[in-house]
Amino acid sequence: MADVNTGDGGGGGKHQKKRAKKSNPRIDMTPMVDLAFLLLTFFVLTSQLNKAKTLEMTMPKDVKDTTNKMKLADELAVTLLVDGNKDGMVYYYSGVLKETTTLNEGYLDKSKPKSMRKFFLESNKNVIDKMKKLRQDFKDGKITEDTLKARAASKAYQGADDAKFYIVKWGGDATYGDVINIIDELKISDVSKYALTKISRVELEALSGKTGRKYPELLEPAPAAAGGPQ
Repeated sequence: MADVNTGDGGGGGKHQKKRAKKSNPRIDMTPMVDLAFLLLTFFVLTSQLNKAKTLEMTMPKDVKDTTNKMKLADELAVTLLVDGNKDGMVYYYSGVLKETTTLNEGYLDKSKPKSMRKFFLESNKNVIDKMKKLRQDFKDGKITEDTLKARAASKAYQGADDAKFYIVKWGGDATYGDVINIIDELKISDVSKYALTKISRVELEALSGKTGRKYPELLEPAPAAAGGPQ
């Protein structure tokens, strides 16, 4: 492919010994460049690029009228408190926070005995069993993909009236990644009923009493009550 040109030999007369003509070799790389571009074009056209993997998040719609609020039974509400501690600990309680309410704790690490995934799987067992059967029916060809999506979102499955509703609240040193990790565990456990909001001062005070940490938000003065002195 590549040609090496060294020039012609030189010499004297008829009976003189010819001497090789010294010159710098010249290599023609044009065929090599053409081949390289052909190979590059071939691999670009035949390669399959990896698609970006994203986490699907179901977010509530913004509404102007906030007077019409969704009613939620206390026994179905589970509040998760994320403060961004180094141990990956998440605190949670069921129902309404009271003075007698105990804050439970669990780890984001699924290998720990008290992992949040184990808690989600146990508390959402009725929905998980229904979803397993639904996916098996789809695998066996009994239902189509459209039917699978429709039933999964229906009240008979993930949107069941007796399904737990998880409220994820963040504060302290919690980061965006901490919240995403919680949502990821919820999705793995077939949870579709959840909400995201910032932690309240009362919850942060209860959390501070549990952990002994002084959160920056508690150093700020408490907001004045509605209708009270400003």
